[in-house]
Amino acid sequence: VTRHESSSVLKLEVLTGTNPNGSGIHSTRTISDINPELADADLYDLGKKIADLQVHPLECIKRSDTTELIEKA
Repeated sequence: VTRHESSSVLKLEVLTGTNPNGSGIHSTRTISDINPELADADLYDLGKKIADLQVHPLECIKRSDTTELIEKA
């Protein structure tokens, strides 16, 4: 079986408010079709730059990779 990185997704979690109990309300901004070969540090920098354009404060940056498993012939 061969592993093939097929795509990555960048997720920015932002704080959009506070509930009556005082806990934070979070929302996720998702950017799809990111090149899976992009280094983690470069993707983090991209996430920070996109977050700077947001009205809401950034809580965390997440990366989700999709990998396809291919059976060798």
